[in-house]
Amino acid sequence: MIRSRKPEATLALILIFSTLIRVWFFRQLAQTNLVQIPLLDSLAYHEWAVRLVSGDPGWGEAYWMGPLYPHFLALVYAASGVGGMAISAVQLFLSVVNIALVFFISRDLFNGRKSSWAPVLSAGLYALYGAPVFYAGMILMATLVTTCYLLITKLALQAWRNNTTRSWVVLGLMTGVTGLARGNVFLLLLVLPFLIWKANPQNSALRWKRIVLLVASGLLLTIPTTLRNYFVANDFVVLTSNGGINLLIGQQVEYEGIFSPVIPNGQTEYDASMEKTLELEMGRDLKGSEVSSILTQRAGTMFRENLSAMPRHYFLKTYRFWNGYELPQIFSYTYWQREFLPLRILVLPFFVLTTLGLLGIYFLPKGPRLVFILLQAGYFLSLLPFFPTSRYRMPIAPLLAISAGLFLVYLWQMKLKQKGVWTVSAFLLAFILLPRWAELDANEVNWQVHLHQASRASKAENLQGTLLSGRLAEEAKPNLAETPYQLALYLERMKAWPQAEAALNLAGTRATGNRDIPYRRGIIQDQQNKFPEALSSFRQAANLDPDWALPWWRAGITLRKAGQMEDAVDAMEKARQRSPGHHRVRSDLASGYASLGQYPKALELLNQLVIDYPNYVNGWFNLALVNWRAGNEKSARGAINNAEQLRNLSKEQQKQIQTLKTNMAKK
Repeated sequence: MIRSRKPEATLALILIFSTLIRVWFFRQLAQTNLVQIPLLDSLAYHEWAVRLVSGDPGWGEAYWMGPLYPHFLALVYAASGVGGMAISAVQLFLSVVNIALVFFISRDLFNGRKSSWAPVLSAGLYALYGAPVFYAGMILMATLVTTCYLLITKLALQAWRNNTTRSWVVLGLMTGVTGLARGNVFLLLLVLPFLIWKANPQNSALRWKRIVLLVASGLLLTIPTTLRNYFVANDFVVLTSNGGINLLIGQQVEYEGIFSPVIPNGQTEYDASMEKTLELEMGRDLKGSEVSSILTQRAGTMFRENLSAMPRHYFLKTYRFWNGYELPQIFSYTYWQREFLPLRILVLPFFVLTTLGLLGIYFLPKGPRLVFILLQAGYFLSLLPFFPTSRYRMPIAPLLAISAGLFLVYLWQMKLKQKGVWTVSAFLLAFILLPRWAELDANEVNWQVHLHQASRASKAENLQGTLLSGRLAEEAKPNLAETPYQLALYLERMKAWPQAEAALNLAGTRATGNRDIPYRRGIIQDQQNKFPEALSSFRQAANLDPDWALPWWRAGITLRKAGQMEDAVDAMEKARQRSPGHHRVRSDLASGYASLGQYPKALELLNQLVIDYPNYVNGWFNLALVNWRAGNEKSARGAINNAEQLRNLSKEQQKQIQTLKTNMAKK
């Protein structure tokens, strides 16, 4: 029996098994491009870490996501080199450490007075849940946040047991550290004081002292990020500026509680933060705090306008969070579990962990029970205004495993009648949480996965792989216009112009009223110097949406390339009438006027442009160029110097600026 052995020996066996599984998974993962070619959030973390390693703190940009994970990733890159599989190895090791933490937290619940079955079962259950292994392999914060949350749990239990001022302060600090990864964790500082209140029933002064110190120690960790945002980005943002967009996403009742981006698929450029979109609306540069404020207001408006639908919407979000279905976003764990044999061996589904874990909370000692309820409920409620996905619930999975192990021990020790009642309760709850009640259409999930793989293949310049993944997406969901449309974007990235044009022609037959399809087709035809065809496509897009500026702008660019400068200026004027704030339209229109020798008009446009968009390098560069051509040498030098002083210039932009400065000096 396990009782007769040292429980650490059994833990060692579990850890050895878990390590072997992870080594096996790592070897298979290294043969894919899931890590080497990151997408979406993973790409954002990767690019952020690369900039940090290169010494760029992100001038002019407030933190958009929690800074802890990108800095952690940058440390790994600094030690092992940028890219590669080192981050996967580090996080997979950390996921093994998390299993050990589950064991020790479970053992400490009773100070060793209970059977060693509970910590062993808790560690074993968590070890058999495959999602933490999969997400540990990816460039995502799930593993790091899980480790931090386990440390919060351990420290909260110690603070409850020791009830010293120091222990509560340490708990606050660890909460603050975790909040630097996931900002919603800071909301725990609103619920953790309840533990202090219950632990000190007779001393009101001591209660308030410790509550203030707990909250202050947690918030203390925001000071460096606030100062960084102020001095590096010239923006007052306490932590991050992505709260508004996430809140807006979370109020979309039409998506029934699942994640879906606010921006439609047919956007000109991927705009995760909506900063570029809002800047075009406002006609000027926006700070991160302004973007977040605008989107928060829109989220509030959306909530009020759909008030009658919100109870159902929030119920669905709640159910999807606790349901056993592994809701995909960026990655589909359900799909990839089938592809990786080591993950198939980890057979424990989340709904079993949830069922046993939620019931097991009842059997925790009174104090630890309160800790577990507050930590799990607090984390869940802090996410509820936003959106649930599989990876966002990873931090509470080990807590569920701890109480699940305890439930199984008590169930085994119960008398037959009591055991029957709890067994029936477990089956009923498991039935309610079955994945089938919340799962998405499998073909739709496969379609998303194949399109993501097509995107990765295109980034690797793998034409055949891109086309193959596109074909698999078509087989998963036949006859959608979105499939060839998205495929065309990936082919366009590779400059595979004929294939991209063919894909858009197919998309056009499936969605004749979609404005984006002829617009993208016009861009691709322009790249092939098929100017008449491109202009025809832009006209079609403009006819489908007469108020849309971009077809007129792109038509102007095509006409300029074709040598029809006056027609190009006319087209760009139509674009400006439809989107007066569009910085690229204004810049190109000014260049057009300058080419026609109309320097006053060009300078008027450009001078206002750099006022509205002081960080737009093309605005300053064109202002310098037009002033130089107009004979305004002093103004030209001032503008090019302003361009040179901008942060985050690409090497190509730096080269163009230096070339213009050299030409000015020669004159």
